[in-house]
Amino acid sequence: MLHNRKVAPLLVIDLEKNASRLARRGHPWLYKDDLKAADLVDPVFSPGTIVRVRDHEGRDLGLACASIRSKIALRLCGSWPGDGVPSLDEFLANRIGRAISLREGLIGERTGVRLVYGEADQIPGLVVDRYDDVLVLQATTALIDASLPLVASILGELIETRMILARNDLSIRRLERLPQEVVLLAGEPVERVSILEHGVTHLVRPYAGQKTGMYLDQRPARKRVQELASGARVLDLFSYQGAFSMAALSGGAASATMVDQSISALELGLETARENGFSEPELIQGNAFDVVRDLRNRAHQYDLVILDPPAFCKNRREVEGGIRGYRDLNRASLRLLAPEGRLLTCSCSHHL
Repeated sequence: MLHNRKVAPLLVIDLEKNASRLARRGHPWLYKDDLKAADLVDPVFSPGTIVRVRDHEGRDLGLACASIRSKIALRLCGSWPGDGVPSLDEFLANRIGRAISLREGLIGERTGVRLVYGEADQIPGLVVDRYDDVLVLQATTALIDASLPLVASILGELIETRMILARNDLSIRRLERLPQEVVLLAGEPVERVSILEHGVTHLVRPYAGQKTGMYLDQRPARKRVQELASGARVLDLFSYQGAFSMAALSGGAASATMVDQSISALELGLETARENGFSEPELIQGNAFDVVRDLRNRAHQYDLVILDPPAFCKNRREVEGGIRGYRDLNRASLRLLAPEGRLLTCSCSHHL
């Protein structure tokens, strides 16, 4: 573990009243418009700078990661002892170590888990997902991107791994003028890894899968599907690699039908079912809107329909169209339900 306790030169940003009010309310971000123009200069806002923040009355608000590249000029990242600014290695070692320690007693039998949650762990811009002995990172700020070798070193001392991979192919990185890329940070390439969740083995592709390889945030929903699935005919729309279908089959579903546009994702779902000894799901490659319409025309019925589409509106300008898409798809899915059937519907459009 790195323990460089050298304190960096003191860099302090004094907020004006409106910005102070936002920070005091707990908002983790402050935009350029919230700050004095005189503060928006290098070296204070060079990538990788950690600063102290004070409100308009001089009261300490803790640390922030600064960036002149983004509309988000300051990302608050919690308190720090004393009145100085820690070195970058000390800051990252502290925050990453604390995040992992907090989750040690909560993981249970599962081997796929998010270890670091960005702002929630006071490490803005860093996500770390663990898939058994493989770690997959995503960096969305200039500070974290420039610090990835250091982040990998800290993680390597805390966790024994076969691979640490940076899946930095997110479009959001363009907002901080960062390249979209996938970078092997440590170990040897691992194309596929198995994880355990609720007694089910899932196959994950760190290099090719969505997000970091799997939608770990849907774990509670998959548990609920497992509980509801006994004897059910299940339709899994936008199934991706079939994590919901596997949960349903493990819960005793009579059948599972996976619908997705990606044939490789469907094939991985089939392989996962075989790995678990489940009955093979039906695979339908196609557009979910078209498939739902076709199933309705052929009078198919299901006891449980799972609807987990991608974001239909990624900004405020797309909200009206997104609402229309969600409404139409949910209505069509409801028409596929057998009497007393259930619809599990999800949305990842945070603008709604």
